[in-house]
Amino acid sequence: MPLTAPLRIGALIFPAFTALDLFGPLQALNLLSLAHPMNLSLISTTLDPISIDRTILDGVVHGMGANSSSPFFTEYILPTATLEDAPHDLDVIFVPGGSGTRNQAATQPHVDFIRDRVQNEPPKYLWTVCTGAALAARSGVLAGKNATTNKAAFNWVKTVEGADEVHWIAKARWVVDGNYWTSSGVSAGTDMILGWIEHEYGRNESERIRIGMEWNALDQTDDPFAEIYGLVDS
Repeated sequence: MPLTAPLRIGALIFPAFTALDLFGPLQALNLLSLAHPMNLSLISTTLDPISIDRTILDGVVHGMGANSSSPFFTEYILPTATLEDAPHDLDVIFVPGGSGTRNQAATQPHVDFIRDRVQNEPPKYLWTVCTGAALAARSGVLAGKNATTNKAAFNWVKTVEGADEVHWIAKARWVVDGNYWTSSGVSAGTDMILGWIEHEYGRNESERIRIGMEWNALDQTDDPFAEIYGLVDS
């Protein structure tokens, strides 16, 4: 049954998150919000602009982007709240992925936020896209859960602290375990969100939004990338 009170979504952002991890799902959610009450918070460590797909701090490129052909080719996004003053009683915590997830020191505050909120103010849903699952695994909230992640980074995600407590599903576009929704890489997040919209608001709504986006949606088991990367379920 559709929610009547505003759905409160908190998306965690950090330098070098992947654009489509966040903006693909947000496109669907923006359309959903035209018909259903929703609030969105973009949450980071500070209110400083966040560079996308590259880590740019004080005009200096760090990490993998520093060695690219176009180190300053990026967009920026402005957070609307910090981890310290983020709204309480969020209905959804949304964690995108990207190369920034590999900077474990920089993302530790986000990991701590996930752990604290799930323990003390449990959201109705936790969503992760791509390597955002690595942050959730590090927080411990995925322990004992089925989950998936980006197939190109699948083996790396399985090395982070806490990942050995997770049952990782290699061949899956997205995985649902209770109120935990985790997707494979990048574009898979949009398929997951369309699946979530169907779950929460019904098939008519998810189809209305999918058609409006001209999106050819894939099902949970439509995952050719697991085979491409030579992955098997363990």
